Amino acid sequence: MLRFVIRRLGLTLVAVWGALSAVFLVLHSSGNPAVMMAPVGASEDQIAALSRALGYDRPLAEQYVTFFGDALRGQFPDSLTFQQPALTVVTDRLPATLTLAGTALLLACAAAAAVGLWSGAGVLRGRRPRAGREWPMGLVFLAQSVPGFFIGVLLVWVFGVQLQWLPTSGASGAGALVLPAITLACGVVPPLARVFRNSLTGELARPYTRTGLALGMKRGRVLRHAAYGSMLPTVTVLGLEAGALLGGTVIVENVFSWPGVGQLVITALQNEDYPLVLADLTFLITAFVVVNLVVDLLYGVLDPRVRHSNGGH
Repeated sequence: MLRFVIRRLGLTLVAVWGALSAVFLVLHSSGNPAVMMAPVGASEDQIAALSRALGYDRPLAEQYVTFFGDALRGQFPDSLTFQQPALTVVTDRLPATLTLAGTALLLACAAAAAVGLWSGAGVLRGRRPRAGREWPMGLVFLAQSVPGFFIGVLLVWVFGVQLQWLPTSGASGAGALVLPAITLACGVVPPLARVFRNSLTGELARPYTRTGLALGMKRGRVLRHAAYGSMLPTVTVLGLEAGALLGGTVIVENVFSWPGVGQLVITALQNEDYPLVLADLTFLITAFVVVNLVVDLLYGVLDPRVRHSNGGH
């Protein structure tokens, strides 16, 4: 197991290095970043002074080494908008984003499990699921075909404007979390429910389920064993969707004026606050890679064959 973990950590470091290198290349793709960061109408002397202050006048290779070292230590220039260290601004908004993303992920897992169990349990009776058990999957496919921002606007109009049950913006309380969390979860439920349902159906059709039923095991117990056997492909999708969830907060947080990292990205781009953009991108990239690392480690826990095939004897 230790060798498996070390191998995965090594791959994670390579992924972080590649992602940060891509950020550096994008930053310098249009020339001297100080030109973009300088105020409108700045003179050549002001641009040159800003370039010297931020180190953009040094050789590109030296800039790359400095940038990579600063990113690993979380040291970024001060935000031009907030006049604070850029990473401090990001971490101040981080709890709001983690609360939103975590709630959405829990809602998505609960909904996907309910849909999968409801649709796949008919296999225990030795026949294909009836039409009455297929309508939840129909709703899932419908949700997948609708853009997330449209779902958010629709929820605002129905529950915020027409019914006036829930707040439509800000983070004033638990009620303000409901609509953005549901909107964000709607993008995760379809792939998660589809994979879990298909995997569960396959597990329930295997001989061990029929043997268990023949020996007098209750259907609920057989279903729990089959659900556990369906976890590996489901966790694969869950890891990918959890990483993408952080990117999805950019749209949802702006629709609902949720004060998180996603809304901060748009603010930084609108104000051409490139130190803040760098800090935001570095955080989102690192979070995505870390989530996938956790998923890889879960593979080894759920199925020992995974770590054995990767040299973890």
